[in-house]
Amino acid sequence: MKLNYISLIALSASSSWSFGQTAADRIGSTDRDLPSPAMEAAQAGSGEASDVSASDTGAQRPLLLKKSGFSAQFGYDSKISYKQNPLGGPGLLDQQAGAVWENRFHGRAKLGVYDMDSSVVTPFVGGSWAMTDFTYNGDEYVNGDLGELNFNTTTAYLLFLMQHESGWAFRGGVMYANDRSTEEDTEEYSEFYPSIGVTKAYALNDNALGVLDASFGSHYGTITDIDGTGIHTTDELDHIDLTAGYSIIYSMDNFTIRPSYSISYRKYDNGFNFDRKDILHSLGLHIDYPISESFDLMLFTDYAKRTSSGSHDMLYEFEKFDIGSGLGLTARF
Repeated sequence: MKLNYISLIALSASSSWSFGQTAADRIGSTDRDLPSPAMEAAQAGSGEASDVSASDTGAQRPLLLKKSGFSAQFGYDSKISYKQNPLGGPGLLDQQAGAVWENRFHGRAKLGVYDMDSSVVTPFVGGSWAMTDFTYNGDEYVNGDLGELNFNTTTAYLLFLMQHESGWAFRGGVMYANDRSTEEDTEEYSEFYPSIGVTKAYALNDNALGVLDASFGSHYGTITDIDGTGIHTTDELDHIDLTAGYSIIYSMDNFTIRPSYSISYRKYDNGFNFDRKDILHSLGLHIDYPISESFDLMLFTDYAKRTSSGSHDMLYEFEKFDIGSGLGLTARF
């Protein structure tokens, strides 16, 4: 009886690992969240008080754009990084390590600014299209060629931002995300993600800002490449998440240096993930250098560790680390 139980666990683990290498674990180890325009404005301000101070309405403005009416921004960024454990799988830190190339086109429109006594409300619509390409090719792991897992991601969102004269910024909205296999041109995953969040930026000194950010949301997704064994269900990645983070934005000459830390709690209830709970710690250091007004060079390194509890916790615990650089181009109207 004990042998049969061990065999069942081994079979489940094997099928879950194989399944995860196509969509579920890769998606489950990523961070999907609504953007925080208030945090982005603080980062873009490079520590200049004029970019994050109170406006004539008494509230912080959401973007470094026009102060009223319609405005928009469009951009493209390209990043190349060396990632240890890029799929966020269980096991050693260097699980299937390799270079990952990410390219993203993104855009956002601000649909007016509405003064409401002691606060300002701004609606946004936005979206992005991103390509992720893996370069790892070896025979010692489950997937010899990670290039078979290349995928494209499309997102669209509606977001409302309310900024109070106290400096607190509140956001709420919904995002749609869709992942498609590059090799097969088939949908792997899609989800709707309603979320709320809060941001507070404040001056630490003349050259540094501290930024607090927290969010809560619920993921409602559909996996389309389940393995057919009956172990997995199309909704098993549905979960709630609660995230809190702190970052320091330090300006030195033309450089912007941003160390950050966040902790996220995630709870799953469906299918193979029933009774699963995760804690994800993320630690990062990002350095930006403006080549021109709209063109930035970025250097970054990130470390993440996830611990899990539940019936199959051993399948979800991982560590991963990456280091890389990139270029970003943004046009504002």
